[in-house]
Amino acid sequence: MTTSLLTTKLYIPTTRPGLVSRPRLIKQLNEGLHRKLTLISAPAGFGKTTVISEWIHQKYEKGGEHPSSRTLHPSRVAWLSLDEGDNDHVRFLAYIIAALNKIEGIKVTIGEGSLSMLQSPQPPPTEDALTSLINEIAAVPERIVLVLDDYHLIEAQSVHDALTFLLENQPPQMHLVIATREDPHLPLARLRAKDQLTELRATDLRFTSSEAVEFLNQVMGLNLSVEGITALESRTEGWITGLQLAAISLKGSEDTTDLIKSFTGSHRFVLDYLIEEVLEKQSESVQRFLTLTSILDRLIGSLCDALTGKEDGQAILEYLEKSNLFIIPLDGERRWYRYHHLFADLLRQRLHQTEHERIPILHHRASEWYEQNGHADEAIEHALRSEDPERAAFLIEEFVNVPWQRGEHTNLLRWLTGLPVELVFSKPHLCIFHAWELFTSGQQDAAEQSLQAAEKALDTSTDLAIENSPIKRDQLPGSDRMKIQGRAAAIRAFLASYRGDVQGANKYSRRALEYLPEQDLAWRSTAAVALGDTYSFIGELAAAFRARLEALEASKAAGNVYMVLIVSMKLAVTMRQQGQLGQVIEICQQQLQLANESGGSQTVVVGWLLAIWGEVLAELNDLDGAIDQAKRGTELTERGRDVAMIAWSNLCLMRVLFTRGDMAGAAETIQKMENIARKHNVPPWITNPIAAWKVRIWLAQDKLDDASQWVGERGLDTDGELAYLREIEYVAMARILIAQGRFDNAQRLLARLLETAEARGHTSRALEILMLQALAFKAEGDTGRAITTLERALTLAEPKGFIRTFVDEGSLMAHLLYEALTRGIKPDYARRLLAAFPTEELEKTDSLKTGVPDSELVEPLSEREIEVLQLIAEGLTNPEIAARLFLSLNTIKVHTRNIYAKLSVNNRIQAVARANSLGILPSN
Repeated sequence: MTTSLLTTKLYIPTTRPGLVSRPRLIKQLNEGLHRKLTLISAPAGFGKTTVISEWIHQKYEKGGEHPSSRTLHPSRVAWLSLDEGDNDHVRFLAYIIAALNKIEGIKVTIGEGSLSMLQSPQPPPTEDALTSLINEIAAVPERIVLVLDDYHLIEAQSVHDALTFLLENQPPQMHLVIATREDPHLPLARLRAKDQLTELRATDLRFTSSEAVEFLNQVMGLNLSVEGITALESRTEGWITGLQLAAISLKGSEDTTDLIKSFTGSHRFVLDYLIEEVLEKQSESVQRFLTLTSILDRLIGSLCDALTGKEDGQAILEYLEKSNLFIIPLDGERRWYRYHHLFADLLRQRLHQTEHERIPILHHRASEWYEQNGHADEAIEHALRSEDPERAAFLIEEFVNVPWQRGEHTNLLRWLTGLPVELVFSKPHLCIFHAWELFTSGQQDAAEQSLQAAEKALDTSTDLAIENSPIKRDQLPGSDRMKIQGRAAAIRAFLASYRGDVQGANKYSRRALEYLPEQDLAWRSTAAVALGDTYSFIGELAAAFRARLEALEASKAAGNVYMVLIVSMKLAVTMRQQGQLGQVIEICQQQLQLANESGGSQTVVVGWLLAIWGEVLAELNDLDGAIDQAKRGTELTERGRDVAMIAWSNLCLMRVLFTRGDMAGAAETIQKMENIARKHNVPPWITNPIAAWKVRIWLAQDKLDDASQWVGERGLDTDGELAYLREIEYVAMARILIAQGRFDNAQRLLARLLETAEARGHTSRALEILMLQALAFKAEGDTGRAITTLERALTLAEPKGFIRTFVDEGSLMAHLLYEALTRGIKPDYARRLLAAFPTEELEKTDSLKTGVPDSELVEPLSEREIEVLQLIAEGLTNPEIAARLFLSLNTIKVHTRNIYAKLSVNNRIQAVARANSLGILPSN
C-alpha cells in the first residue's frame, strides 16, 4: 500500500440542472479578477461553493462579459476542497501543487522542486518551497484562478502563514478565491486598504425576493403565493439552505401556510427541525445509510458498502443526488460524493444520539477499506477514531517513512501523540519518529524520553508487538535493530549538539553512520551533517570537510536539493576558516545557480549563502557589494525560523558593518542577536562569536572598562583550557590585554592560540593571531619582532587575498605596513593593503610617511579602483572594462573620474604613469 493525494479534492463541483442564475454575483466575481483575492465568507448553507461553480462553468465557458474574464477558461481553474487533514502546511502545499498541475492546457509541470523540498527528510522553511512555486507560476503565460473551498477547516497557523506568503508574493496572472464560513487569519485589512480584495458576504449571498420566487416555485416545483414566499424568505433571511430544506419539507404538505409560520427562531433550531422532517420522509433503509455513512468526509459506493454491510451504496448515492438531499458530486463520473457539511454534522449528531456504540466499528471498517485501497493517511485517521490504538500504531509504524520523507510533520506528530504513550514506547520504530518530531518542535526533554523508551524496548523486549496487535512479531532482526539504533544515535547527535555537548554529538553521529545501512540515505545524510558539525565545533577542520563531503554525496544521491545547498554552505564555512576565500565565492556562485535552476532563488538558504558571500566580499574590500549581499541575505534568512542560520547571517552582516566603520549599525546587530539568544536556546558556537565581536566593537568605541569587565564575567584566564568553541573569546581577551598594556600576558596567550590554530589548519584565525602579535610587539617598542611577525602574516595572507583583516586593525597596522614597505618586505602586497586604508587612518601617525616623499602621497585608491586602473593600463576601453567586471558603464565612468581626482591627472596615460611612479600597480 502507498499513500497518495485524493484527486477527488481537486474536482470542480458540477452545476445542477435548474440552478438559479445569479448574474449580480457573477458580475462581482468578474470585476474582482484584477485584484489578488476574492473572499466569499458566510455561514453554512449560503451557497458559496455553488456560486463559484456557476461562475466557472456558466460564465468562463462562454467567455464572460467582463474583459478580464475573456482570456479565462475552465481549464485554467485549479480547485482544492479542504478538510481537517490539511492543517499540515506540507500536505496543504502538496495539494495546492497537485491542483495546479490538474489544470488542463498548461504545458509545464508546476512545483516539482517545491514538492521535493517539502518532502525532504529535513524540509526547509515553508517560504523556500513557496518561493520556488511562485517563480514557476510566474513563468506560466496563462491566467490562473486557484479556488480554496471550505478554508474554515484550516486552523494551523503554519498554513495561514504559508498562504499569507503566497498572497503577498502572488504573480499578477494568478487570482485566489477562498470560500469559508469565517474570516481566515490572513492580512485582509492590508489587502482591503490596497484595493486587492473582493468580498462577498452573507448579505450578498442571500437570495433576493425574485431569486427566492424562482427557486421555490420553478426549481423546487412549489406553487406558493407571493405572501407565502415573502414570509418564508423573511423568516429564513434569504438563507439558501434554509429555503432548500423548507422546500423539501413543503413538498407533499397539505397545509403549507401553517408550516411556513412555524419557521421561526435561529437558523440552528430551524435546521434541526427541517432535518428531522427530511429524514423522517425517507425510507428506513435510506435513513440508516445516511447516518452510518455520515462519519465519512467523502463517499464512494464500495466504501459505503463496507460500512453498511450491503451492496447498494452506489445506487443510494445516485438516488440521494437525484433527490437533492444535500449530496455533492466530486467528479464527472458520479463515483465520489460528499455530504453538505452542515447536513453531515447533523447526521453525525443523530448517529451519536442513536447508535453511539457503533461509531468505533464504523471507523474501523473505514480504516480497513482505506488501507486495502491504498490510502494510508485516511486509514490511520479512521483507526485513531475507532478507539483501536493498536491498529493505528500498526499502520503508523508500517507507513511512517512516507509522511516523514514528505515532511508532513504536523500530521505525524498529531498521530503519534494521539496514541497512548505506553503504546508508542513499546515500539522502538515509532519511538524514533516520535523523538524526531518532538525534537523538531522544540520538546527536547520529551524527545529524550522517547529515545530512552526505544532503547529500553530494544534491550528488553522479545516481542515488540503488544498483545492483540494486528501483527505479531518476534524480536527484531539484527539489521532492523541496527537501523533503529543508528537513527536513535542520529537524533541524539543533534540533541547533544544543541545542548553544546560537542563530544556527545561527535560520538553519536559516528555511531549513527556506523549502524545505519547504506541504503538508508535520508538518515545517513542527517547523521553525516551532524558529524561534520561536531568536527567543526572541535576545530578538526579537515575531518569536518570530509564529513560534509560525505553528507553532500548522500544528499545528492537522495535528490535533496535543499540539503545539497545546506551542506555546500557548511563546506563554504569550513573553507572560510581555512582561508580559501576564492573557493568560498566559487561555491556561493555555483549554489546560487543551483538554487535558481530549482526555482528557489529567493529562499532562506540562499539568504545564508548571500550573507556568507557578503562577508567574504568585505574581506576582499568590495564593501559596496558586501553590504548589498549581506543585507539581502539577512532579510531572506529572517523569513525562516532557523535560529542558527539567522544568527550566522547577522554575524556576517555585523562584520560587514564593522568593516565599513558603521559601529552603531554593528552594535545594533549585536543587540539583535543577543535578543534572539535570550528567547531561544542558542548553542555556544553562535553565542561565543557574538560575545567576541561585542568586545571588538567596545574597543573600537574606547569602552575598555566594559571589555575588561567582560573578561571576568566570561571566566576567562590566560592559562585556561583553549577549547575550540572558546578560542574566539580568548582572541578577544588578547585584544583586551593589549589595550590594557599587559603585553607579556597577551603574548603568552597569543602564542598558545597560534599553536592550536596552525595545528588545526584554521588559517583565518592564525592570521588574526599573527597580526595581534605584531601589534603587541610594536606597541611595546619591539619593532624588529613586530616586522618579523608581520612578514609571517603577509606570507600567509597574500596567496589567499586577505585585505580587510589587516585594514580593520587601524593606524598602527598601517604604520607596520609602511615599515615593511620601506624594508622591501612584500612590497606589492603592502602597497595594495595600504591603498585600502581610509585616509584618516593613514594620518593618525606622524611616522606613516617614512620612506615616501610628502609630495607623492595621494588619497588611497579603493580595491575596485585599483582593478579598474589595472585594466586601463592593459588598454581596455570603458565598455570592455564594464563587461570584464560585470558592472554598468556608468559605474566604470564614476570609478575612472575618482581615479583621476585622487591621482591629480586628467587622462588615462597620465593616470597609468602616475600609478607606476607611486608603485600602486603591481610590477610585472
